[in-house]
Amino acid sequence: MILESFNAGRTNSSLPSKLPSKQDNTDQPPQEPQVPKERPAKLSRFTTTNIALPSHADSRGLVPGGVVLSWIDLAAGTSAKRHAVYPCVTRSVDAVHFMHPIRVGDLIIIVSSVNKSWNTSMEVGVRVETEHPITGKRKYCCQAYLTFVALSPGNSRIPVATRSPSSPVTVPRIIPNTAIETHRKELAEKRRQSRISHSKEAQIERDKLTKIREVMREWAGYMNMETMSNAEIPPLLQEPEAYEERDGNSDNDPAKLFLHRRRSTLQGVFPAQPDERLVSESFAETADIILPQHANTLQITFGGHIIELMEQCALVSAYKHSRRYLLLASIDSLQFIRPTYVGDCVTVRSIVSCTFHSSLEIYVSVEAENLLTGERFFTNDGFFTMVAVDFQNLPTPVPHIKPDQSQVVELFESAKARRNRRLLQRKEIIQKELSTHPEEFEQFVSKQESP
Repeated sequence: MILESFNAGRTNSSLPSKLPSKQDNTDQPPQEPQVPKERPAKLSRFTTTNIALPSHADSRGLVPGGVVLSWIDLAAGTSAKRHAVYPCVTRSVDAVHFMHPIRVGDLIIIVSSVNKSWNTSMEVGVRVETEHPITGKRKYCCQAYLTFVALSPGNSRIPVATRSPSSPVTVPRIIPNTAIETHRKELAEKRRQSRISHSKEAQIERDKLTKIREVMREWAGYMNMETMSNAEIPPLLQEPEAYEERDGNSDNDPAKLFLHRRRSTLQGVFPAQPDERLVSESFAETADIILPQHANTLQITFGGHIIELMEQCALVSAYKHSRRYLLLASIDSLQFIRPTYVGDCVTVRSIVSCTFHSSLEIYVSVEAENLLTGERFFTNDGFFTMVAVDFQNLPTPVPHIKPDQSQVVELFESAKARRNRRLLQRKEIIQKELSTHPEEFEQFVSKQESP
């Protein structure tokens, strides 16, 4: 009787007789977001403050430039998404110069905003400053200009292996409300015209580097076929008979020898290095699987994550050549030719292309493989500049680089022109910051001009 009353109550209730199935929800097309035709520039402004933790830094307590660039890309992507509403991907990154290192404990203030938008692309400007947590003094670290493209989500339920590329969508026009925003919009247009004029030159240079990338693939194959190792065996792993105590003397105790060796590493003096090294000796390769946390809602990899992988590989090459501590000074402009997705295997290769007194130029190439289809493709490449420093973070000389392949000679000979371009860009940044923040750059410029 009670069961019959319960069933009757269910029949007369306002609940639907049939709940929607999971299949019914998947058949409904995604709703298109409402995007206005124009938006004020201030709505895209994004500010974030981080604390440099030990997990972000290297063994000396300095935050690597690749980590900073990944933060820059995330902040710029947030501004682009705020303005465009649609998901956005990094198309290119202009040259970035690092003026001040970030140490553990520093507060990192990152400010980004959209400077100007065109049909489907936007330029986002990012400024990074550090603040001492005790004194409150701020220092300028770097600035960056990134180009983003807005994409329609499409059908995100299709597997990555068979997914068609997302199509670009029109983004709102920028409305500047202040004199500074108007000035940024004008400069953004000039930078865009400069990118367009240099795009053909960049493509020609990229084609020239095809042979170098082929040589790097060959070196990777040789490295993967090696089975012998010249790694030194630590005392604790050697035969115990070699450390038998004689006449009650415990100096040969393996534990004491091992600990003594650990305490006496370097002690403030770098080991001697040869006058020159071959380019092939600096070759390095690393691989990484793109995970969901490395990508956006379209499963396209963050550009900042790719740059971070490139910097890590570049550091390995620079360490192999210099055997010194290293600081990232700058990266040249980067263009992402083809995106990578979640599940792809990204392979990064690098070599030291040229050296100067204390700086090294490293060429880095990135390739990816779709592990479902087996397709391999080139994604992007670029040049990183690093400075070798001593225990007090002062510049120290590095061995000269010697090309040992004909394909590398042209890359070596053209390095001086690239260096002159970087120095000019760095000088322009210093002059600009000196005019707007003279007290901040007074000490920095005096150091640069001192003999």
